[in-house]
Amino acid sequence: MKKFLKIAAVILISLLIFFIGTLTYRNYSANQITIPENTTSLVKISVDEILKTLALNAISNPVHYFKSDTEKNIGRSFKRIDHGLSIPANLYLYTIKDQPSTSFFARFKIRNLQNFEDFLSKAVGFKIKKGSNKLNYAKSVLGNIAICYNEKSAAVVFSSHIANFDAALKDVLNEKDFKKMSDDEFSQLISSNSHIAFEENAQFGELDFKSGEISFNGIFNTPKGMKIKSGLNSHQPANTNNVINFWLTADFERNTKKEFKLKNVLIEQDSLVKYYQGYIDMEWINTIKQTDSIITYEYNDDFEKVQKVTLQQKDVPNFLINISADALPLKNYLARQNLIHLDSAMVNKSVFPLYQVFVGGNSKQVIFSTKREPSLHQYSQKTNNFLSLNVNFKQLNRQFSLPIISRYLQSLKYLAVTAQATGDKKIALQGKLEMNNKDINALYQLLKTL
Repeated sequence: MKKFLKIAAVILISLLIFFIGTLTYRNYSANQITIPENTTSLVKISVDEILKTLALNAISNPVHYFKSDTEKNIGRSFKRIDHGLSIPANLYLYTIKDQPSTSFFARFKIRNLQNFEDFLSKAVGFKIKKGSNKLNYAKSVLGNIAICYNEKSAAVVFSSHIANFDAALKDVLNEKDFKKMSDDEFSQLISSNSHIAFEENAQFGELDFKSGEISFNGIFNTPKGMKIKSGLNSHQPANTNNVINFWLTADFERNTKKEFKLKNVLIEQDSLVKYYQGYIDMEWINTIKQTDSIITYEYNDDFEKVQKVTLQQKDVPNFLINISADALPLKNYLARQNLIHLDSAMVNKSVFPLYQVFVGGNSKQVIFSTKREPSLHQYSQKTNNFLSLNVNFKQLNRQFSLPIISRYLQSLKYLAVTAQATGDKKIALQGKLEMNNKDINALYQLLKTL
């Protein structure tokens, strides 16, 4: 028996060493890549780290992962799909100078060309255009994902812009003007073991999928035109039962050239900043009822067209926006611009026709709300943070009914984000997105909603 246990232990240790060695080599190989010389930022997706986390979570929760799901058949359709690509331990996506800043490029090795083309045309519905010199192009229906590929490799771009990326993709595919990725430029990102990491100049962020939550943090540049106050900041206490709580303590630089247009109303940023006094908060509390007048026309017995007014009651979000300001001059300015009516203390219906929005406050606060005469805000809490955002998804799902979106929010529970100034015009951002199931990995829960 002892001999058997020793042999079993040796085998298990050998397998463990082999497994760790394989992962280490895959990680090393994945980092030996080239990137464009004019790369402006990098995103690293640690595929092996994500798979390890999911595997460990599946071992500790086997019933949830391996139970039969006859209603959704989660993952069965994906298992039958072979995308034909060789996926490394780490995926790197990069933005390129002179390309849109929200366009991320990547380069993949093709493992099986036929499977890759079948995946593009049949699984994801891309249109393939065969070119000369065995150079082919494919695009999504919207055009925000484009691919250039040959028999061995594929260059891909994911973008929020719809543009012609053919020339840039061809350069990525052929590794034109590429260089070896070095620790000198992206040291934090290369050494990061987080599931997703981002680095651009001196900015760095990380995101991890954990059991029951997604955590993220980073150091970023202070947004242009924003001046953050140092020290303790006072703010309105957040009610965790609200749908949304948000507050910001910061000043803004005056910009005489920037304007906001709402329908036919023109608002100058310079004038807003002139009266603004460094604090704004917003609450979506719950749902309330509003009664609105509906005007229709009909013909009387004498065939005369007459106006008919009926009252209609509807549910609207109970939201409130509070701005610290020199209130009276600000209200007068907004009235001159025809954004609000001082006599009725309401926002111009032609500017915001969805709900009745009332204007209130005192000499130091301007309040916009869907509820008449809401309570004034009290700045009774102090913190080093200058920003806070909280979203209660359980309340959101109760208050907001739109099937197209609601299905993707079902697994979410609560979002909390904070930010504080760190000096050198930098801000530290931290956040956590809690899921409904505390035991199951957050990424798996998100995938189940697809």
